[in-house]
Amino acid sequence: MKQQTAHVQVYSVEWCPFCIDARALLDQVGIEYELTDLTDHPDRRNVTAKILAGHRTAPLIVIDDEPIGGFTELAALHAAGELATRVFCA
Repeated sequence: MKQQTAHVQVYSVEWCPFCIDARALLDQVGIEYELTDLTDHPDRRNVTAKILAGHRTAPLIVIDDEPIGGFTELAALHAAGELATRVFCA
């Protein structure tokens, strides 16, 4: 059985379809994550931009304090077989 060794943080908003897809992908793979809901945050665009320069949209996925980007980057990591490798140990 694989044990999750990486901390995964998801910055998200409730109404965003890419945020919903990112959470669904993480759930499908069995990855636990900490969710930060920015839906009602008055400065939500700047929250993500401070973490990853220039990233002003949701979701923002961070693995072990390394921002990887949004849903597109998350899906690409998964398609390449690298997502599970980064998050789990054997």
